Amino acid sequence: MLQQTNIDIIDQLIDLLNDIDLKVYKDTLQPLHYSTVGQHVRHITEFYLCALSGHENGVVDYDSRERNLLIEIDKDFTIKTLENVKLQLQTLKFDRNLILKSKFDRDEAMEIQSSFFRELTYLIEHTIHHLAIIKIGLNEVYPEIIISKNFGVAHSTLRYQGLGIGD
Repeated sequence: MLQQTNIDIIDQLIDLLNDIDLKVYKDTLQPLHYSTVGQHVRHITEFYLCALSGHENGVVDYDSRERNLLIEIDKDFTIKTLENVKLQLQTLKFDRNLILKSKFDRDEAMEIQSSFFRELTYLIEHTIHHLAIIKIGLNEVYPEIIISKNFGVAHSTLRYQGLGIGD
């Protein structure tokens, strides 16, 4: 269930990437404090890669993610990476205990008990949040780009509004 929800959200992102030009993907958007769609997509993608790595090694450390700039500038590479994330999510059917490492505003990393399913739950909300930010930036700068009304909207909001997830 959690895996499929994440896959569905990643599919929304891949659909958007297929619909926008590379120029749009790499353009600095003033409403987003001059960040790019690509930077937000990199951030989303790397969080998934961290969670998947954590499932393998038992530790999730979002602060120490790779920050692969190729994801920011190469849509094709990014789509392939996201498709690979989806494949991995499909194969991981079991939960496992994890340690979440985070520094917050400290010099030393805190270690917090978590689980893979808890991190997948977090990634749903984290990804939707960034999709909403991307949607705001694109709507302001590129209003001609048609984005689904449900793109970047939380599932709980869609249920509250009586809308289907795929509407």
